[in-house]
Amino acid sequence: MLESITVKNLALIKESRIQLHEGLNILTGETGAGKSIILGSVRLALGERASKDIIRTGEDHALIELVFSDNSKEVNDCMKQLDLPTESDGSIYISRRIQEGRSVAKCNGETISGRDLKRLAALLIDIHGQNDTKELLDVKNYRDILDDYAGDAVDKLKVDTAAAYDEYRKIKKELSEADADESNKEKELALARFEVEEIENAKLNTGEDTELEDKYRMMKNAGRIAESMSKVSGALDRDSGAGAIIGSAVRELLSVSEYDTDVSEMSDRLSTTEDMLADILRDIQSYMDRMEFSEAEFRQTENRLDTINHLKSKYGDSIEDILKYAQDRADYITKMEDIDAYIDNLKAKLADAKKTALMHAKALHSERAKAAERLCKVMEERLKELSFENVSMDVSVKDDEDALSASGIDDVDILVSFNLGEPVKSLSQVASGGELSRFMLALKEVTADKEKVGTLVFDEIDSGISGKTAWNVSGSMKNLASSHQVIAITHLPQIAARADAHYLIEKYTEADSTVTDIKALSEDEKEKEIARLLSGGELTEAGLANARELLSKA
Repeated sequence: MLESITVKNLALIKESRIQLHEGLNILTGETGAGKSIILGSVRLALGERASKDIIRTGEDHALIELVFSDNSKEVNDCMKQLDLPTESDGSIYISRRIQEGRSVAKCNGETISGRDLKRLAALLIDIHGQNDTKELLDVKNYRDILDDYAGDAVDKLKVDTAAAYDEYRKIKKELSEADADESNKEKELALARFEVEEIENAKLNTGEDTELEDKYRMMKNAGRIAESMSKVSGALDRDSGAGAIIGSAVRELLSVSEYDTDVSEMSDRLSTTEDMLADILRDIQSYMDRMEFSEAEFRQTENRLDTINHLKSKYGDSIEDILKYAQDRADYITKMEDIDAYIDNLKAKLADAKKTALMHAKALHSERAKAAERLCKVMEERLKELSFENVSMDVSVKDDEDALSASGIDDVDILVSFNLGEPVKSLSQVASGGELSRFMLALKEVTADKEKVGTLVFDEIDSGISGKTAWNVSGSMKNLASSHQVIAITHLPQIAARADAHYLIEKYTEADSTVTDIKALSEDEKEKEIARLLSGGELTEAGLANARELLSKA
């Protein structure tokens, strides 16, 4: 849920913080007080495009911070996928600093791109206003709406259908490529045979290139290595070098070692050093013996490396890659030499794959059709409670095998009539803004148990309604608030009366500037605000009495 909103230097807001609660959070205020700024700040914090004009006059930046808690598994998984840091208590701090020409968004102190921020925000909060019902005007979204309502009943079927279709599509592509190959069969076969023969003639061995490179490097620098080895050997020589000096020192210590155990220990250690020196000298001599090679051997090594590097430039970065390429081309030759049988086999596999995909798609269609009936029934009930007394609704699920895709074979349309005697038509064609808002509210209510987003925001979706309809809309919001945190901006007392937490947005003058602020209302203040909403602004005893009655009813 959204724990708090902090806004600084945004439009008319100097600095304001709102601590939100579970259940139904209501925001009210006079027209022009700045209600839209509050939820606009949430949109901005979550990645909406920002204009420099929104920065408060006289300030160089605006800052918005949102704090979320009680996050779902989906949110936590998303945080891990985006490699974002996590807080010990699970809180998510999202902030956005807006300056002229640029803005910076952060999540738990880590800078986050607008793309990733929107991905995370989609799992945290769902905002609906008069302009946010566009998805209900696009028929392409109706299948997803139905699937969201169906939930687990279709989820596995969708996965199975997508997997089967992917296999079908893969075989179809392979067949298409085989048909194209057949037209260039002889040319492609000749090239493949040449490549396989070239690689086979090289008689490559895994790891050979590394050994040859080490050997070639030694050969190329043999003179310098030999010179250094000779100098080291002379410096360590037993007759005239360090070996002779250490040998003399060992003998000197041995002559007195019997008189003191410490001297004896030093003598043993020095003797060990003499032995190690002797071993090093032997290794140097052995290495120098191995360094002896002919010019022909050097050229042979060089030519072999040239051959391997030439093959690497054509077929892969390593001998393993080259050998794999040769095997793949050999398999291609086998396939092409009997291309007709290969194509016939692909056609049979394609037919089987399509049959399997259609089987899963038909099972998905059947489950969607059942879900559509259930959705129609519950939606009609909810819409009638929202004062659509004569509503008639149908969710059309038409199957078309020729339209097979990863999503199945279904074309879904939501058909509705809000008026008695009128035939049902696509929702995208018949609904007004207010009707779409109430339709969206009903849809959110019937899918509440499947809605994974914890916070739902409604920005004046109650426009154009009053009386009984307003009371019914408030009941739907209250129902939603039993399973989700709901935040709503409203001008209707019927909705405000249902609030679990009520906030007042006010505009006032301070020195030479105008300021918008927000505060949580006490029970007495809530009663007065509802009285103001009922009376249109003037606070009277009659209005207060009506407010108390409405609150009692709520």
